[in-house]
Amino acid sequence: MNNTLKRINNAETLIRIGKLLRQQREQLEMTQGKIRGMRQATVSKLENGGDVNLDTLITYAGALGFELALVPIGQGNLPSKTSKAHNKPQDLLSEFSDLQDDNA
Repeated sequence: MNNTLKRINNAETLIRIGKLLRQQREQLEMTQGKIRGMRQATVSKLENGGDVNLDTLITYAGALGFELALVPIGQGNLPSKTSKAHNKPQDLLSEFSDLQDDNA
């Protein structure tokens, strides 16, 4: 496992994604062993920020009612430690409206 951790470039993001998926699974009152087509050990690894392949991530997200999307950096709506909003995309224009030109 230590060799795997050394080659992971986005450990913090993997941990955040794993936590989000775990929260969704728990909200759906599903156990790790009840995810269709996945081994419990794989689900645990994913939820703990482990390195899994993209197909596994897509499969697990789909089983929980999520889909993966590519969005520009800073425009995603992954919840931060203080945010609970999962369904609302971040609107930077509204958030920083005081910085807009008056002529815009």
